Amino acid sequence: MENREFKINNFISRGIIESNIEFAQNHNTPLSIVKFGYDVDLEDGFFFKDLIAFIHSFSDFNSILQQPSDTFIIFLRDCKIHEAKSIVTQMVQKIKYKFKTEIENIGITLLNEDDTYKSLLDRLDKYYVMSKLSSRTKTFYGTSDFDFYETQSDKKVLENIFKKLNTVKLFNFYQGLPIVEDVEILKFDQGLIQLKVDPIKFAFYQTEKFTFIQHDLIPAIIKASIVKIEPNKMLMVLGNLEFLDSSPVERSSMRVEPDKEIYTSLSIGDKKILDGAVVSLSENSVVLNIKPINIEKLTKNPLWNVELVLQFQIPTQKSFLTMIKTKAMIYSIVNDRVVLNISPNRLIKSKIKNYIAMRQSDVLLNLKQELKKVN
Repeated sequence: MENREFKINNFISRGIIESNIEFAQNHNTPLSIVKFGYDVDLEDGFFFKDLIAFIHSFSDFNSILQQPSDTFIIFLRDCKIHEAKSIVTQMVQKIKYKFKTEIENIGITLLNEDDTYKSLLDRLDKYYVMSKLSSRTKTFYGTSDFDFYETQSDKKVLENIFKKLNTVKLFNFYQGLPIVEDVEILKFDQGLIQLKVDPIKFAFYQTEKFTFIQHDLIPAIIKASIVKIEPNKMLMVLGNLEFLDSSPVERSSMRVEPDKEIYTSLSIGDKKILDGAVVSLSENSVVLNIKPINIEKLTKNPLWNVELVLQFQIPTQKSFLTMIKTKAMIYSIVNDRVVLNISPNRLIKSKIKNYIAMRQSDVLLNLKQELKKVN
């Protein structure tokens, strides 16, 4: 009886996978697929039920399929691989906080236009196995065109990809507000990218030393130095390409910088561990600027996976100050900055949302004034 049910489950899984592939290919929409491992303890079945329910809702109620050896597959429909990587990263962090458990082995890939059931799952399995063999907890990812862990320095691979799709998104930031532009690649040679850029934005690029590139067929965000700008020819040349595992681009949605300094305190329970200042914030994360001495303390004892309390005050539309107090966990420490994932309750999230909307209105007004000066 069990063998019959196992076979039926296999047919159901294959049918669902093939239907997802067919839908995405027929409608020319992106489809990312995620494989993760989790050792299921049947004696605590309700815990696992709640965990899967959370994953199902966090992934926007996309299909989750059980696979052999306590592995599972999630389909992220209409989702490019950059977004899929960001969703999975946030999901893993929230699972650590909410369920006090970890999902360590994860593979992600993107459906290619000529993929079959076998080619897609073989590529996904490759990244999942790489994750299992890794000495560090890590998410491994790639596409049929670009294997980040094998070809990240291969200029020939980039040349072939740019020929296949010659448009990229350029990301820069103005007071935390992302300035995004779809641009055409005119030439790629010897590690230099020549782009055709909207001249109205050259004033912003001229104040920056680098920019960020997102390409739909390359899973990693690329950081590139701005080598040369020729406004009259609408040309910009980029070099020193660096592939990033995480970047501000993946945290750019609804993120703002304060116009005045906002001081913060970070505590464990009632014990304050350090002070800082808000560099930028969104509904789900806050970036803090920390004194070097405190960064040194955190680096020695980084408090990973420890539930912290973050407190600060933000202005309201009526120019009053309102208190923000929320649970937080350290996501990363880079130079003198600490990135925190926060879990505000509904009231606190509403306060942050209102502040973000208020700051975005101010920043957009400033941006329009700057563009008028350029014109």
